[in-house]
Amino acid sequence: MHLFKIRVLCAAVAATGVSYTYGQDAHTSVEMEEVIVTMSLQRTRAETALPVNVLSGEALRENAASTLGETLKELVGVHSASFGTGVGLPIIRGQSGNRVQVLQGGVSNMDASAISPDHANSVEAVLAERIEIIRGPATLLYGNGAIGGVVNVIDNRIPTSVPQAPTGLLETRNDSASDQQTTVLKLEAGAGDFAFHLDGTYRESNNTAINGFAINPDTVDVSDEEALEQLLASKGQISNSQTRADANTSGFSWHFDGGYIGASVAQSRSNYGLPAAAHAHHEGEEPVAHDEDELIHEAESGIRIAMRQDRYDFEGLRELDGFFTQVQGKVSVVDYQHAEIEGDGAIGTVYTNEGSEGRITLTHRPIGNLKGVTGMQVGSKTFSAIGEEAYIATTDIKSLGLFSVQSLDVGDLTYEFGLRAEQQRLEQVGSACDDSTNSFSGSASTLWRVRDDTNLIVSLAHSQRAASVEERFSNISNDTCGEPEPEALIAHAATQRFEIGDPTVDKEQSTNIEIGVRRHLGTVTGNLNVFYNDIKDYLYMRDTGVFIDDVAVARMTQDGAVFTGMEAEFTLPVSQGPHHFTELSFSGDFVRARLDSNGNVPRIPPFRYGAEVAHTHLDWRYKLRVTQVGKQSDVAVNETATKGYTMLNASVDYHANVLGSDLTLFGKANNLLDKEVRNHASVLKDVAPEAGRNIVLGLRLEF
Repeated sequence: MHLFKIRVLCAAVAATGVSYTYGQDAHTSVEMEEVIVTMSLQRTRAETALPVNVLSGEALRENAASTLGETLKELVGVHSASFGTGVGLPIIRGQSGNRVQVLQGGVSNMDASAISPDHANSVEAVLAERIEIIRGPATLLYGNGAIGGVVNVIDNRIPTSVPQAPTGLLETRNDSASDQQTTVLKLEAGAGDFAFHLDGTYRESNNTAINGFAINPDTVDVSDEEALEQLLASKGQISNSQTRADANTSGFSWHFDGGYIGASVAQSRSNYGLPAAAHAHHEGEEPVAHDEDELIHEAESGIRIAMRQDRYDFEGLRELDGFFTQVQGKVSVVDYQHAEIEGDGAIGTVYTNEGSEGRITLTHRPIGNLKGVTGMQVGSKTFSAIGEEAYIATTDIKSLGLFSVQSLDVGDLTYEFGLRAEQQRLEQVGSACDDSTNSFSGSASTLWRVRDDTNLIVSLAHSQRAASVEERFSNISNDTCGEPEPEALIAHAATQRFEIGDPTVDKEQSTNIEIGVRRHLGTVTGNLNVFYNDIKDYLYMRDTGVFIDDVAVARMTQDGAVFTGMEAEFTLPVSQGPHHFTELSFSGDFVRARLDSNGNVPRIPPFRYGAEVAHTHLDWRYKLRVTQVGKQSDVAVNETATKGYTMLNASVDYHANVLGSDLTLFGKANNLLDKEVRNHASVLKDVAPEAGRNIVLGLRLEF
């Protein structure tokens, strides 16, 4: 089966290499060659020796959704880890959570999304100007948690230039699946040497409509009267999936000869429900002293999350004379809070993350054909979980990283390489469970310009990642720095699990090899990438199959893991005339992830492939996209398999000039076949499927 998958992708890309023409204008076939900001080496996608995805311009506005994962999930190699409709975290090549670094303008967003799959990301994709997904040496710029990759959300909240005239955007859209109404506003202007930025968004939705039952009938014992009642009650919608969110940002910058300095203030608030877990009975369990009625009530009634974040950003850039030609500094201060509200209105746990992170980079003058950046990153924050159900003690987290990324051009070859050294210190308040870990990472890539239109890419990376707070200290006794007695375990209400960490774990060590072909010019363009990632001491939360009072026990487990996979996509024109253009795109990806001793890695997205046809005629643009998602039967111990499905989506937009402004009317139909879609990467796949057939209608005014 896996050989067949490889043959399908190879055949699809026999004449090409990968990168969708993301970022191009909706009514032109000319690709926009954008400089990749995240890399700091001022290269375009065609020039870099790294696998890169960029979502910007019309493509970003078409795909922008309520969560970051939902926005990016159609990019090759990227999936979404949903936890109901309020959460969607990006998965890159099967990696997520602590292994995917999410940045806001180049600095960590410092929320709690990596702590647990029910914690939403605090960034707003609908306010972004562009989103870059980077893998390879450039990830060393941003921390040891980027084994999977880096997602950088760029929104120009601190303007990098002074606009010549005021610009802005006003958008409103409605999604029929949940009657979700979203409104977005953005305004940028300049006065003399000053630039200003304002933006805001508001989103509100009801329960999400689905085709069939929210609870997977295959997992229900119909002889259990209570379980059968829950199944029947779940028909037609996902209960407790309403959301409400708002965010606003104001920023400014002062520009002078050779640089600028600026600041911004941002606030975000959200309140979203987590679908209730299905109640089940398990035979052969030993009862312990937990309140079973209370735990079952929490599972049946569902949990709501109230999240807020206040963020303050400072940024400056200065051109220099001498060996270093440019210095850039960024500092972010964040006050984050995430409260889990139980079905009876009581607050079970309040997570807080308060701290700051700063980075400074120096660009040196080219030495022959060698150029690059060197820098330092410093972070200090305090993570706490407060309340009767708090299962992680307050922890001070300090980090210091030194890094350098360089690029060398030699004839038809470009070499990119980087090094990073980092120290992470975890200090628990009132506990002896402290930890200090040093990690070292290195990466090298080579780009060979085989022809003017074709590049061959080979990369090798070795990365080390220190274990995070929750991986070490979840349900660990402050007194003994070990596992407490069963009756002292505290359930994580949102996931309905006793999650037990391991304070003795070693750091992960990842060795990644990748080969890619990229055809960036000509009639047919695209990429093909294959990768092999061997991770020593891979950390994951393993469902043990043991239940205490109907609540599952999960343990942090360390094992070797190997991730192998392939990504492919290409685009070719079908017809072209003075007033029309039609192009056809094909894409596919798959990841196989096995543990050395425990079978498969849990929640790995299945193989998928698809095609899209896009037609432009004067002011109109139409798209039809079909994606086949395979079944996932390569499951972990105590994990259920997931059926495959076919996803059919269509979209149309119309552009008109109104008083010198661009007015866009757009519509998008998702899941036209009204399929039951269970996202294998979701912890809640058996109680919260994806939305059924739905229509998105909206209006956008840009000036």
